[in-house]
Amino acid sequence: MKNFLCSCGQTLFFENIRCLNCDSQVGFDPASLQMYPDSVSNEDDNGNRKFCKNSIDYNVCNWYVSDGESVYCQSCRLNHTIPNLLRPERRRWWKSLESAKRRLIYSLLSLGLPVRGKKDDPSGMAFSFIEDKRTNPQVFEDHVNTGHNDGLITVNIAEADQVTLEKTRAFTGELYRTLLGHLRHESGHYYFKLLINTDDKLARFRSLFGDETKDYDQALQEYYANKSATSKDPAMISHYAQSHPWEDWAEVWSHYLHMVDTLDTAAAFDQQLGADHQDDIEETFQKWSQLTIMLNSLNRSMGLEDAYPFVLSGQAFTKLRFVHGLIYPS
Repeated sequence: MKNFLCSCGQTLFFENIRCLNCDSQVGFDPASLQMYPDSVSNEDDNGNRKFCKNSIDYNVCNWYVSDGESVYCQSCRLNHTIPNLLRPERRRWWKSLESAKRRLIYSLLSLGLPVRGKKDDPSGMAFSFIEDKRTNPQVFEDHVNTGHNDGLITVNIAEADQVTLEKTRAFTGELYRTLLGHLRHESGHYYFKLLINTDDKLARFRSLFGDETKDYDQALQEYYANKSATSKDPAMISHYAQSHPWEDWAEVWSHYLHMVDTLDTAAAFDQQLGADHQDDIEETFQKWSQLTIMLNSLNRSMGLEDAYPFVLSGQAFTKLRFVHGLIYPS
């Protein structure tokens, strides 16, 4: 994630809604991937900048509308279901979910990947942020799992509650669990069909990840039934990647997004270990290895857990090369 500049010269960060120097209202324009003060771009018929309706009504968005026929920005137009906004804590959870989603969409756009909503294209993506009876007895759903189905990415909004998130992370034994991580992982399932679209690509996928036609539901049942007794395969990025080739792919995809976005952020702060998305992939890997060592050391200096608690094998790097090659075909 790069930083931006206000017209007054002040640094702007991706979540800013105002410039701290000149006090101009600022927003992000997904069409140009830039942030602007409220007098430069995306003007409506009256010559005023058009902020997303979710910015005006609920203060949960800082994007401009890029489609003149819509009142919502490109990110918010992807929403299928949002939480009950009459409950203040749900509005806070929704704001966290939207912030994570905008970071995902920024990464996808900056990588040149297609971002289409189901409202415009039945094969597009959408997001459903809902809860179940465990946190709200008044809702219909008994159990909501975070997941993906034909472009619809569902996240249980309780994941936005930090206490619940940490309890779940500890219960599942996951080393890394965040809203952004969830969204990056689930987006991998969506882009699987878009990017692995030839027989040659599918054959290459199967040689690296395995046969994705194996029964998915049965594979997950077996994984959870034997998880505690099964050690992590060193060739896999995570324990969960062992459950099914689709999950292995989604874990590798999310790690690729982790990698390029974090290296992009380092580059924005003029760090030598920073890297551009289109840098040589081997150089990118080298910088990533060095950067994660530094990140983990910094966290340990603050008494925190490692920021990146993973050790990547040669096979994992081969899978990451495969993802890179799909996004940037030679």
